[in-house]
Amino acid sequence: MAEFSSSKDTIQYHKPRRVGGSFPVFNGVFFVGFCFLLAACSNKNTPKKDEYLLGNQLFKGNSVVKTEALEPLLPQRPNKRFLGIPGATVSLWIYQALDKRYDRDTQRIKFDTLSRYYERQFTRYADDSRKLSSLRRKYNRVVNKYRLRIEEGNWGMRTFGEAPVYFSEKNARNNAVKIKGYLVNEGYRDANVEFMTDTLFGRIRTTYNIFEGVPHVLRDVDILTHKDSEIDSLLSATKTASYLKSGNNFRYSDVVSEITRVEQLMRNNGYFGFDRNYLRPVQSATGKRNGGFLVDTTGHNAATDSLFHIVDVKGLQINYPRNHDKHTRYTFNPVGFRVESLPGEPPFVKRDTAVYRGIQYSFTPKHYYSPRVLNEKILIRPGNIYRQKDWDETSRQLSVLDQFLFINIDTDTTNGNIKTLIRVIPHDKYQVTGEGGVNVVQNLPGPFLNGTFRVRNIFGRLENFEVSLRGALDANFGLKNANLVRTLEMGVNTALIFPRFLFPGKIATGFNRKTPRTIVSLGYNYTNRDFLGSDPDFIRSGFQASLRYNWKKSEFEYLSLTAVDLSILQSKQSQKFGELLDSLYQYGGNPLKFSFQSAVISSINLSYVFNNNIIGQNRRAHYLRLFAESGGTALSLLEPQKVSLGLDGFELYKFLKTNVEYRRYKPLGPKSTLVYRVNTGLIFNYNDRRVAPYEKSLTGGGSNSLRAWPPRRLGLGSAYPNVDLQTGSPIFRNGETTTLQSGVTQYSGYEYRFEQLGDVLMEANVELRGHLFRFVGDVNYALFLDAGNVWRMRLDKGTSPNQNTLNGVFQFNRFYKEFAVGTGVGLRYDLSYFIFRLDMGIKVYDPSRRFVVTNALGQTTTIDERYLLPKFSFRRSSPNYPVFNIGIGYPF
Repeated sequence: MAEFSSSKDTIQYHKPRRVGGSFPVFNGVFFVGFCFLLAACSNKNTPKKDEYLLGNQLFKGNSVVKTEALEPLLPQRPNKRFLGIPGATVSLWIYQALDKRYDRDTQRIKFDTLSRYYERQFTRYADDSRKLSSLRRKYNRVVNKYRLRIEEGNWGMRTFGEAPVYFSEKNARNNAVKIKGYLVNEGYRDANVEFMTDTLFGRIRTTYNIFEGVPHVLRDVDILTHKDSEIDSLLSATKTASYLKSGNNFRYSDVVSEITRVEQLMRNNGYFGFDRNYLRPVQSATGKRNGGFLVDTTGHNAATDSLFHIVDVKGLQINYPRNHDKHTRYTFNPVGFRVESLPGEPPFVKRDTAVYRGIQYSFTPKHYYSPRVLNEKILIRPGNIYRQKDWDETSRQLSVLDQFLFINIDTDTTNGNIKTLIRVIPHDKYQVTGEGGVNVVQNLPGPFLNGTFRVRNIFGRLENFEVSLRGALDANFGLKNANLVRTLEMGVNTALIFPRFLFPGKIATGFNRKTPRTIVSLGYNYTNRDFLGSDPDFIRSGFQASLRYNWKKSEFEYLSLTAVDLSILQSKQSQKFGELLDSLYQYGGNPLKFSFQSAVISSINLSYVFNNNIIGQNRRAHYLRLFAESGGTALSLLEPQKVSLGLDGFELYKFLKTNVEYRRYKPLGPKSTLVYRVNTGLIFNYNDRRVAPYEKSLTGGGSNSLRAWPPRRLGLGSAYPNVDLQTGSPIFRNGETTTLQSGVTQYSGYEYRFEQLGDVLMEANVELRGHLFRFVGDVNYALFLDAGNVWRMRLDKGTSPNQNTLNGVFQFNRFYKEFAVGTGVGLRYDLSYFIFRLDMGIKVYDPSRRFVVTNALGQTTTIDERYLLPKFSFRRSSPNYPVFNIGIGYPF
C-alpha cells in the first residue's frame, strides 16, 4: 500500500498487495465465449517488472466536495474500455499487437539519415533564400512525420490503437497534492489526502482517501476601499454583487472572481487601463504591504469553532499608478468613424464626410453607409465616460453586420479624454457562393445544387439583399407501389435583411443592443413527383412570403417573431393518384389527400431558444426551445371557410400549434457525453376539416426522432401504419403472407408506405456519445434509446371511423401504453467543419403489433408481437429489420 500524507509531506510506500474475489455465476455459454474473446484479443506485451497498467481511480471520504469536481484533477486516464466492458481495452490490444512487430530503431536511423541529407542541402543552398525556404518546409514535414512514428508508432497504432497507460507513483503523489490544493481553495484549509494502491488483474487501482476537515467560513465582509471616496462609493453601490458573502466558505476561486468583478466594474465606469495588478499587494520601502483584500483568520467564536473556522475580510485596498495619488476617469472625446480603402485600391483623396450625433464620419466614394443607421450600432458616444462594455459591444455590433472585413478601434489618451477612431475595411459589395452535394431522403441519395447571390449595403443603409437558387433530384418510394420514383424540386428565394427593426415608434430603438434583424422574404417552389413518368403523381408549386424579426436577448437566448407567414400553394395530381388518396381518407382516415390540394396557409409565430451548448466543447449544457403559432388568425373573422378573394377552390386552414423541446448535455469523460432530449408538440385544428396543413403537421421517425422507424412513418398510436382497405388487415412486406391469415402466427415487417400526419407528438431520446479512434477526423460512436409516438387529436368529419383509425386517436387512459421504443448504435465521422452520421435503429417495442385473427369458424386468436427486440434480424423479411439513417450533424 502506498500512502501520501499532505500534512507531513512524506511518502510511505510498500509493495502493492494483490487482491481478488470470487466471480459471480455466469451463464456457461456466455462465460466461455467471453473468456475466449479476451484470450483471443489479449495479444499484448508483457509489462516490465514492477510495472502495472493504470486501473480505476477512486475517491473515498469526501462528503461535501463532490466526486465530479475531483475527477478533472486526475490527468492520467486508464486505457479506454470498449463500450464500457470491464477489461475490454480493445484499442490497447491493437496497439500492443502492432507494437510487437514495429521497429522504432529503424525509424530513428531513417530520420538521422534524412537529417544529415537536409543539413548538406542547407549548406549547399545557403545563399538561395527561395530554395532554402522550400527545403525548410520539407524538412519540417519530415520532422513531424518521423516524430509521430518514433513517439507514437505507425499509422495503425496511432489511428486504431492506444498506448498503454502505466501507473506512476510520482503521478499519484502529484494528484494527491492537487486534490489537497483544490480542497484548500474550496475553504477546507485543514484538509489531508492520502492514496492507497491495490493490484487487480495486472492493473493498479488507486484510492484517494480524503479528510476534508472543518471549513473556513466568512463572517464579516467589507469590500470598500478606504482611500478614494469615488471608488469607495462605486464599490459600496455594487456590494450586493460581490462574490464574497457572509456565510460562504472562504474560497480562493471566489477571491479571483471578486478581483475580476472589481476590474470589470472599474473599466465600465471610466477607469481606462485599470487592471487587476492594482488589486495585488505591493511591498513598500518601509516593509508594509499595501493593496488587495485585508483578510483576518484570527477570529474565534467558542460556540462555532468545532464546526468551522472564522474568516473576516476587513477591506479592499486599491493601489494607484506610480507617482499618482488617484485613478483618472476617462471620457470619450472626440469619436470618429472612417472607412478605409479596400486592399489593392489606391487611397482616395476626396472623401465624403458627415457629422451625426457628435460622431465624425468619413467614407470613400464607393462605400457610403448611412450615419443614422451606423449611429444605432456605435455605443461609444462623445462626452460619455469610458465603459469597456460599450467598447466591446460596438465592435460586436459592427462585426455581425456582414459589411466589414476588418474593424479596429484606435485610441489616444490625454488629459482624461480618449480620442477614438473606428476604422473599418468593407467587404466586397457583391458575393456569389455555391454548393453541391447529395441529399438523403428516405435513406436514398440524390444530387442537389444551391447558389446564393448577395449584394451588401444595397440601399446604403447596411441592408443585405440575397437571391438563393436551389435544385434537387431525389429518389422516393411511391405511394402507388414500392417502386422508386424521381422527384424534381426547384426553388428561388429572395430576402432583404435589415440590421434593425422595421417598426414604427420608439419601441424598436430599445433593441439596438440585442442584434435586431428584420427579414423580408419572397420565394417560389416547384415540385414534380415522378417527373419522368408518363403521368406524374403530382405537380405542386407555391409562393411564400414572410416578415420576420430576430433578436438576441442575451448571450445564449434568441427570439424570433414571424409577423407574416403566407403560403399560396397550387397542386395538380394524376387521376390514379387522387383516387388512391381519396380511398385512404375515406376508409383509413389518412389526411394525406389534403396535402396535395391547393391551399392558402397564413400564420404568425413566436419562438424562444436558450442554447449554451457549443459544438466541439464537451461540457455541461442545456437547450430549450419554445414555439407557438396561430394559423389562419385573420381568416377566423371570415365566413364561410372558402372565401373568394380571387382564390376559389383553395383550402383555408385555421390552427393553433405549440412545441417544446429540451436537451441536456452531461459529460461523462474527456471524450464521452450523455445527452437527454424531450420533444413534445400539439396542434389544434379548428377549421371544418379538422386537418392541419401538411407542412405544419407533426410526425415521428427518422434520423432526428425515433430512429428505428422510417422518416415520418411512426404511429399513429397503436394503429397499423398501412391496412387493406377492404378487410382492415395490416399489410406486411417481404413475407409469404402480406395480410392476416388464419393459422399463421408469424408475420414479416410492416409496409411503411404512407406518411403518418398527427396532431400530438411525444418523444424522448437518450444517447451516449464516445470516441473510438482518429482517422484524419474523429471517428465516434453512439448508443441510443428512443421512445415516443404520434397521435391524431380527433378524426375528420368526413371519415368513416373504424377500429384501426380510432386506435390512432389520442386518449388519456391509454396513451402511455402506446409509446414505441427503439434502440441502436451509430457512427459519427467528425471533421470539425462537417459531421457525417450513420445510425442503425432497432425496434424494441411496437404498440401496433397486436393482431386478432379470426378463422373460418369465427374463433379468434390473439398474436402479441409488440416486444420485438428478440425478433431482430438482418433478414429483410424480419419484423425487426434494422432501419439505417444517414444524416449530417448530430441528431440533437
